[in-house]
Amino acid sequence: MNLCDVQVNFSQVINALCEATLVFDEQGKIVCVNPSVTTVLGYSTEELIGRSIQMLVPSSFRQTHSAHFQQGGAMISHRAPEMLMTLKAVKKDGETLPVDISFSPFQIHGQAYVILIIRENSAILNAYEETLAGWSHAMDFRDKETENHTQRVTELSVRMAQAMALSEMEVTHIRWGALLHDIGKIAIPDQILNKPGPLTAEEWVEMRRHPEYAYEMLAPIQFLRPALDIPHCHHERWDGSGYPRGLKEEEIPVAARIFAVADVWDALTSDRPYRKALTPMAALRYIRENKGILFDPVVVSVFLEIIQTEENFTRSGNPDMEESE
Repeated sequence: MNLCDVQVNFSQVINALCEATLVFDEQGKIVCVNPSVTTVLGYSTEELIGRSIQMLVPSSFRQTHSAHFQQGGAMISHRAPEMLMTLKAVKKDGETLPVDISFSPFQIHGQAYVILIIRENSAILNAYEETLAGWSHAMDFRDKETENHTQRVTELSVRMAQAMALSEMEVTHIRWGALLHDIGKIAIPDQILNKPGPLTAEEWVEMRRHPEYAYEMLAPIQFLRPALDIPHCHHERWDGSGYPRGLKEEEIPVAARIFAVADVWDALTSDRPYRKALTPMAALRYIRENKGILFDPVVVSVFLEIIQTEENFTRSGNPDMEESE
């Protein structure tokens, strides 16, 4: 009798676990997977069952630790205790994720298996978060007109993403992208970035290159690639009138569509050197009027539901409306 013969009861136990859990046999073949694995790594159950455990491990790590993944049953025969290690697991999209994994050997009717529990490495992820927060603070110090702007738009973007039922990892990438949304402005000269009056046509050409600068800066950093959508695309607009690529509608990544609304809302309701903030009601009117024009209509609906539940609108200003650049 093998594991499949007691699949119903065993699967109920595995599926009840909150952490990403899978089981492989002594040939290293995956025989059981719980739904949390899909959440963390992106693979469906069907894509994993019957495949080698090695598909989840980078080749460089496999060469060093191949015995752990090829001979699960060997852990049983040697009475090996539970093992813990840290590595980068390979996700379905090809990206890697820092995780802590634990191997626990067990037997069913004389056959050896290993249960593998995958936990996102919180220490590494926290280090990432702290690094990105430091970068965003440095950017806010340099761009004097947008003090605390990054923190506000990040918080609102995350709330909107959660309201749209995006996955935990998608929300994380949105948070990271929002923190870095204007990182490309590091390449913009101070005399343009902090000019107290309107920019000239030539200066606007340079200013509007900041999403491309962001892409060039961040694309080589592997762990930030999934967060690139916001720094690269947050000035794209639903009708194709945005920049840098003139994307339209669902060509624009959903993260950038969410952030665009949060970014414009915060810009309109904040003082700038060349204009006073709008009243919240005037800013809401602008966003409503551009639903399905500049902004994704679904995202605007979610945004309005969130904003209109707020009890107090504290910022006010003149009624002129001007979009963030």
